[in-house]
Amino acid sequence: MKDTPASLPWQRTLHSAFLELALTAVMLFVVATTVRWLLGTLAPAHGGWWNTPEGRLLAVAPLSGYTVTAVMLSPWGRVTGGHVNPAITLAMWRYGRTPGRDVAPIIAGQLLGSVLGIVAGRLVWGPVFASPAVNFAVIRPAPGWSWAAVAAVEAATMFVIVAVAGIGVSSRRLGPFTPWAVGTMIAAQIVAFGTLSGGIANPAREFGPALLSGDLSLLPAYLLAPPLGALAATIVINRTNTRHRTPARTPADRAPAPAPHP
Repeated sequence: MKDTPASLPWQRTLHSAFLELALTAVMLFVVATTVRWLLGTLAPAHGGWWNTPEGRLLAVAPLSGYTVTAVMLSPWGRVTGGHVNPAITLAMWRYGRTPGRDVAPIIAGQLLGSVLGIVAGRLVWGPVFASPAVNFAVIRPAPGWSWAAVAAVEAATMFVIVAVAGIGVSSRRLGPFTPWAVGTMIAAQIVAFGTLSGGIANPAREFGPALLSGDLSLLPAYLLAPPLGALAATIVINRTNTRHRTPARTPADRAPAPAPHP
């Protein structure tokens, strides 16, 4: 059927949602595979620094962070922005980079992609993927961390990531470095908070693992806190950009206009 002007926007929306679904599924499969091999059954049998959670995170963090960079720089990622994160999609909408009509379909695609990526991990790696050591790559905060504490850290880290991304997308000079900056910050926050709050700042990262594992106790915090942090960052960056774009008024501008001649 020949495309009509009215149908084209929705076709583009569905295309973007499908690409984000596929990219998120790939990202979750990579993350799940990393957890299966580095944090699961192949952990060293003997003690040592590598066998500590902090030591293992040094391997997980760059793989996770720069997987996001690779997604953003991929051909599909260049079409959609490679968000693979509902909080980033909301932020790009507030920054004027993503049409409002695309937000809900893209987020739905990301959450479905999260589930599909974890299902693929279970199919590829077999029963060990559901074992207590791996547990579908679900995030586990440190003992004693409450819903509020997890939410506060997740919102704060997302605030920083979105603020830096906003500076990058608004600058022609810094724009090419934004995917690398985002990947580096994701890696850094995994190292800093991975053994505490979980350090993900991405609702899609936890959605699939939580559903498949049945561990839903902290899912609301991981779903709601990053978008709130992202939206708060866009308010700050947008106001800052607006203030910088507003030209300063000179005394002549403030002077009243001369009265017309009779």
